[in-house]
Amino acid sequence: MAQLVSTKNPLSSTHPLTVGVIPDTKTLDLWSAMTPKERESTCDVIELRLDTLNLPADTIRTALTGNATPILLTARHPAEGGQGSVDAAGRMALIEPLLDLAAIVDIELRSAMEMKPLIDKAHARSVQVIGSFHDFQATPADEILHGAISFAQPAGLDGVKLATFINTTADLTRLITLTSEPQRLRLSCMGMGPWGRVSRLVLAKCGSLLNYGYIGESNAPGQWPAARLKEMLSEL
Repeated sequence: MAQLVSTKNPLSSTHPLTVGVIPDTKTLDLWSAMTPKERESTCDVIELRLDTLNLPADTIRTALTGNATPILLTARHPAEGGQGSVDAAGRMALIEPLLDLAAIVDIELRSAMEMKPLIDKAHARSVQVIGSFHDFQATPADEILHGAISFAQPAGLDGVKLATFINTTADLTRLITLTSEPQRLRLSCMGMGPWGRVSRLVLAKCGSLLNYGYIGESNAPGQWPAARLKEMLSEL
């Protein structure tokens, strides 16, 4: 049975969701050409990587005509894998013209204070905002991971995304423990690297809400194809 996901608040889901990443025009064209049934079987949410799409808002809006899948908008900081501006205002300028299409906005935790105007504008439209933290080399100490989560709520965020490189089974075990613990905010945790694919299944089972896969070609280490990930999560 297909899972119904609120177009305005996917963070309220009681089941793990699959996010299909759209990082470039080729993938956007692929998504645009899909039938509604194909889209439904591919993912529950689409992430528009506005920093790498590098397209005018009107072009993106036209490509998404008829889209019924909840949209997550991201303009990633270069220090955390993005290709956009290091200036918060520049990244906000990519997101704001498309806020009316969004169900979720993703900003870096490091930028939460600078991007408070965007958080407020999103909330005024009933759009949820998650704060993300990436480490492409390691899985930081528990104090850092817990600190990231603790920082998010007073910053006005609705959820936290933690993506770290898993070097050892001990790293994975720590992420499993963290994801399994009760949290005040919705939490999405995922691993990158050789343990990435295993981690995304295990952590989804432990409570990770948003679980990322690729549409077309992979754009991050450790990802599953979105359609395959959604199929497997439905069996957990």
